[in-house]
Amino acid sequence: MNFPESSENKKLIERLEKSVQDGRISHAYLFEASPNTDTMAFAKAFVKGILCPAELSPDGRGENCGRCELCSKIDHDNHEDILYIAKDGNSIKDEAIIAMQEHLKVKPVMDRNVTVIFDSGSMTLRAQNRLLKTLEEPLGNAVMILFAENMENLVDTIRSRCVKYRINSGTGKSSRKASNLRAKAADIVDMSLRGEPYYKIRSLIPMGKLSNEEAIKLLDEMELVYRNIIIDNSSEEVPLYDFDRLYDGIYTVEHTKNEIRSNVSVKYALGNLILKLDR
Repeated sequence: MNFPESSENKKLIERLEKSVQDGRISHAYLFEASPNTDTMAFAKAFVKGILCPAELSPDGRGENCGRCELCSKIDHDNHEDILYIAKDGNSIKDEAIIAMQEHLKVKPVMDRNVTVIFDSGSMTLRAQNRLLKTLEEPLGNAVMILFAENMENLVDTIRSRCVKYRINSGTGKSSRKASNLRAKAADIVDMSLRGEPYYKIRSLIPMGKLSNEEAIKLLDEMELVYRNIIIDNSSEEVPLYDFDRLYDGIYTVEHTKNEIRSNVSVKYALGNLILKLDR
């Protein structure tokens, strides 16, 4: 499929391509993505892969050929089978999910109705409960694709009914900086899970040089690392890690962020974090 070039998302794209090729398309997907991710471009690429049949493609290739009439309609936002939902003000309200349910009742022009929900974590609780009813009783071959900056903002019952993935993104200098921070966060989490001693983990963090904002960013990346491990761990027949330990790691990171926001010394808060992770 013709996804935007991204070395950071190579494995994710390969998984999505294989699921389309094998005809194993889920009725619901949840993608966690950072704010600078072009979720619209990603969504359109995936939807093309789901809807674009080989017989419509000029070269017979199909699966997001990027050249057929269907792909062109998706590019120009006028495909009859696709509904996009975004925030109205600060949230996605119940009315938007009602509109989605009506959309899914209409017989599709092709073989599937598709709904893409951006900023799904902003849904009101009432909207989430309404969406849950649709996830529990999906109509036909309908596909729902949700994007969220933090999937933890969705209720457990919605998350459990979706195939979950994490999208990495970014370009240029800011991306390299974010990539370095992500790599450092991954090293800290990895070393703590392997039971490395306190002083080795501590050596990865410039305790006295991080501002509050920089420390929070590092902790955000650590939290994402834990979530990615949980997602990967869930797909293994024999999980590599104990889930309780992974969720305890997320709780500890969240607690540390709250401490720093409450003006606890960064050096003290991060030192305490490492001690707790090293237990």
